[in-house]
Formats: sequence, C-alpha cells, structure tokens
Amino acid sequence: MSNALRMIPLEQLKPCKANVRKTQATADIDQLAASIVANGVLENLIVCRVEATSDEPEVFEVIAGERRRRALRLLLKRKKIDVAYRVPCLVLKNADASQVTELSLAENIVRAPLHPADQFDAFAKLRKDGLPPEDIAARFGLTATVVQQRLKLAAVSPRLMAVYRTGDMTLEQMMAFTLTDEHSAQEAVWFDNPFSDRSPQSIRRLLTKSLVDAADRRALFVGAVAYQQAGGVILRDLFQSESEGYFTDSQLLDSLVAEKLAKEAEKLRCEGWSWVEMQESTYGPASGFGRIKPQEITLSKRDEARLAKLSERYDQLISVLEEDGEDTSVAGELDNVTEELEVLRTRKETWPDEDKARAGAIINLDFDGSLNVTRGLLKPEHQKIHEAEEGALSGSASEERTVSGYSESLLVDLSAHRTAALREVLASKPVQAMTALLHVLVLRIFFFQETGSCLRISPEVADLKNASKTIGESKAALALVGRHNGWVERLPEIEQLWSWLSELSAEDRLELLAYCIAVTVDALHRPGEPIHKRSEDALARVLSLDMADWWRPTACAFFDRIKKEQILTAVEEGVSRAAMQPLVGRKKNQITARAEELLAPTRWLPEPLRTGVESSSLREAAE
Repeated sequence: MSNALRMIPLEQLKPCKANVRKTQATADIDQLAASIVANGVLENLIVCRVEATSDEPEVFEVIAGERRRRALRLLLKRKKIDVAYRVPCLVLKNADASQVTELSLAENIVRAPLHPADQFDAFAKLRKDGLPPEDIAARFGLTATVVQQRLKLAAVSPRLMAVYRTGDMTLEQMMAFTLTDEHSAQEAVWFDNPFSDRSPQSIRRLLTKSLVDAADRRALFVGAVAYQQAGGVILRDLFQSESEGYFTDSQLLDSLVAEKLAKEAEKLRCEGWSWVEMQESTYGPASGFGRIKPQEITLSKRDEARLAKLSERYDQLISVLEEDGEDTSVAGELDNVTEELEVLRTRKETWPDEDKARAGAIINLDFDGSLNVTRGLLKPEHQKIHEAEEGALSGSASEERTVSGYSESLLVDLSAHRTAALREVLASKPVQAMTALLHVLVLRIFFFQETGSCLRISPEVADLKNASKTIGESKAALALVGRHNGWVERLPEIEQLWSWLSELSAEDRLELLAYCIAVTVDALHRPGEPIHKRSEDALARVLSLDMADWWRPTACAFFDRIKKEQILTAVEEGVSRAAMQPLVGRKKNQITARAEELLAPTRWLPEPLRTGVESSSLREAAE
C-alpha cells in the first residue's frame, strides 16, 4: 500500500460511515477547536478518496480524525477559518472495507489517554512559564475556573500525587486535599492515619477540625456576608460552592452570634416580658417552664386577607419544592412568605401586661440556623407562687364550708363515702376514667401542676439532658419534642382543660394518653442496678423496639469512651474477624474512625441497647 501525505481543503473532507466511533463523537469539540486555533491541527487525519468523475472535485472520506473534522467545521461556522483551510491528511490508496475498519479501530484503541496527574503538571508548567490561567483556558477551550482547579490540584503534595498516580487515591480524595496549601498537613492526614476513614468528607473534616462548617447553625444564623464584613475569612476549595466552606475564626463567629441574639433579646424585652433567656440547646428549650396561653385578637380585614393569601401561597410553594427541591427561586420566595406569615401570626397573639410582668421568653437557634422564640413562659418559682395563690383561694373556700356547721370528722367521714362512690362509678365508665387519667397527666406534664385532681396518680418525667449531653441531637428526642410542641399548640387554658378533654375524639384521646404515658418512661441506668433485668426489657419486646433504628455507634459518642479491646470486639461482632484483624496492634486513636466507618452500614448495637433475643442471635451469628 502506497500512501501519501497531502494538504486537503476542508470543504473536500466528508464523514465516513465506516468510522467505528459512533458514541460521543462530538465530546469536547469546543476544547479541540480551541486547541486548533492556538496550535493548528497537530495530528494528520486519515482519509480515502471517493471515486468520482473527472469533472467533479475530489472528495475524501475521513476514516480517522472525525472529531478533528467536526472541530474544524465548528471553527468554520464561527468564521475562524474558511472552506479552503488546508488540513494535513494521510491519503490511503487501494484500501478495502476491512482495512478501513481496522485503521479506524486502531486509531481509537491503540492509544493511552493522558493521566490526570500529567495534565495537572502540564498546566502548572504553562503557568510557571508565564501563561495566565485565562490564556491557558482559551487555548484549550476551558473556563478559567477549570484551569485554576487543575492548577490547585497540581499544587498538592508530591507524595500524595505519587499515591494518586498509582491508583491508590481517587480524584475526589485529591480534590479534598486542596483545602490547604500546607503539604505537611496534607501528608499527616493521609500517612499518619493509615486505617482512618479516607473519604473526601473525612479528609476535609481532618484538615478543618479547628474550623466551623458553613452548615453549622451558628454560621447559618450569622450569614457569610456579615461574617466576612466583620473581618472573618471563609475557607473553600475550588470545588466547593458558595454555600459551602469553613469559617476560620470560631471566636469571631461566636461573638457575632451573641451580638445578634442580644439584639433579638432586647426586642423581646421591649415587648414587656419580665425576663428573656438565650439558650444554646435546640432540645426542648421550654422544658421545665410553665406556660401562659396568649389571647387571640382579630386583625384588620386587610391583614386577615393577606394572612389567608400568604397561607395559600405557602402551601403552593411547599408543593413545588417537594417536586423540585433544587429550585432556588422558589426557596427564596418561600423564605419571604414564611417571614411575613410569622409577623402576621405573631400579631394575632397578645398577652396582657400583668401576664408579661411575671412571665418571660426564651430564644435559641434551630438546626437550620433560624431563630426560635418561645413567649409566655413561667419559671418554676413563679409557677409555685401561682399554685400557692390558687391553693390559698381553695383553702378559704374550705374554711367557709367548715364553719357552716359540719365538724371536721364528719366531713372526713362523708368524703370517704363520696370517694368510694366515685371509684365504683368511675370503674364502670372506661371513657370517663380515661378522661380523668388524662386530666391529671396533662396537668402535671404540660401545666406543671401537682394539684388540681383527686386522682392519686403522680407522673414523673426524668430529665434526660442530665444523663446525656448528646440526647438533644438524637432522632428519638427530636421526634418527642415535635409531639410535645404539637400538643402545646392545641391545649386550651387550664380552666377549660376538662371540657376540652371530654370533647376530644377517641383517636386523639388515645394519642395524647400514649404521649403522656410515654414521657414517664424511666429506663435510665443507675449505679448498683442490674442491667437487662428491669421492666423496660419486657416493654421493649412488646413494642418490638430495635435501637438500630434510633442510634448508631460513632467515634465521639461511643468509641472514644470505651477501651480498645471493646472496639475490636464490636468490629468482629458487627462485621467480621477478617475486618477486625488489620486493626490489631494499632493505637486506639487510629482505629476509632475506622471502626465507625466499618460499622456504619451494619445494625450493630452494644449489649446495653439490645433485647435478650437480639443478644443471643448476635452471639450465635458471631460463633
């Protein structure tokens, strides 16, 4: 076969049906076109002549180099070149169909793509030679941001780059290391923690462990703009969006949070409340306080109409976001609608000045960084004074009855008969009995009153916050807070409680009863008590409780608080002996994160959180 290299005008080059590349034939054409503008056609095309009459101009089909031909056609369309642009081509002579297919296949297969690390190095050399990122981008049909990202990757520690070249590190992991330019810090994360979690998220966490994530509620509350205006710096790698990153000055952030909360607290004091507290916890901020119900007032017709319209629009926006949660314009409108709704709804509620004089408010931050305000709260000492005042009134009434002519002994005797009758009649009326039970439970749990009912039932609610610092972040605790707040919104004033309970539907009454009973559950461990021999085990079995649905072992909440041997046992039980073996001989701080990673997809539980059935089945599986 005698072939010849020729310069052929672009207009004479046509696509060839025998070209084997059918998929993504136009991929990265813009980049290729930009390269041709900067450097010309660096590699010749392979073509064969199409038979034609002597009167017709020559036509050549492109066997190999169709992407280059398409890039040239794109430049022609953009008027960067004309139809006479001469293209270097190797013209095949006397090539049959099988040879054409073989050459096309060889041209696409017998080549090795450039490793990304080599691309990063090449871009860094161009930059070092004085070519600005914008010029590099123009020459290769890329954006300046992409070029800067590749330059950033080229600046990662050479030791880590060597690991990446061997295939022992992914591109996503390399991208995570660009958060810092300090090679020693980068290398420490990878080489000093050989068995730790090496996910991109973990790498970023270790590189920024002294920083505050932009998703932290404090950062969301203050906002990136205000933080930066105060002199704060937000650290981002070139692969993170504007909503991501890390606040580098936690002390500045905390001071901005305190300053903003103080301004909100001052607004509440101006409303007339006797006290205002700022709380950090998001778990049941009003727990332990009594509550004064607000009085509802009627807004003007204009405001009522606006409230109705906003409520309708709120429902519409929620529906849209459920279908397309990434629509930022809808999310922005929802924020505005929610804010205006809150203002109008707040104006519908009012407290008399005498109530404000003895009650107060609590402000705290929710998990999404929004401000949560709870008004009309009574501190325990004020609640006791209130109860004492009511007791004094009832005592006066009792004294009046006594001096009406009946002796104390007779009154006691009569009351015994009345009590017996009440018991018998109540025992025969389950519905009224449930109402009476609910009445005493609600008085104690929601209104914090230990008197006011003739039933000698005294529910006690153990404060879980004293037992666990992390309980406020738990899935179960958050669900309970939601239930509690839902009932608080529905409950009437204490004077109307009995009639309100009587009118509740059977379903709602059972649901309220279940909640009131549930919050009295006390399964806390106390020194000296035997584990797994108390009544809560029986209750857990009846409820089919599986703590794997509510809790999982993490480094900070569990593994950091147990011995190394216990961590190894957990991995062996939850995963396998083979998974545990590489951790033997390592220091505890090197295996905790790895243990969390290994057990995350499992449903392993420590012994105190298992029922008897779960414990025995797990032991059998391990054996």
